[in-house]
Amino acid sequence: MTAFIPVTLRFCDNKTMLVGSVAEAETALQHQWPDKTAPAFLDAARLVRQAVEGNCCPRTAFEAFTGAAGQQGILVVKPRSRAHDWLDAAANP
Repeated sequence: MTAFIPVTLRFCDNKTMLVGSVAEAETALQHQWPDKTAPAFLDAARLVRQAVEGNCCPRTAFEAFTGAAGQQGILVVKPRSRAHDWLDAAANP
């Protein structure tokens, strides 16, 4: 199972979920989203399903999922930690 940097979603019922894998994304798609008929949602749901079945790159599916969550305003954006800044500085001297 491929793991990603987890993202937090806040659904319409105000419940939150930490999602860091395609399997968790599949579960999150079953929760209350603002618009499950939106093209980005439908595309993400299709790609996540294909990734679970092994027919799509997990990264592509996870990026579609986080993109759909962002478009619908349920992606909780947290400020970057100082550790991220230090790692960026170390990686790009």
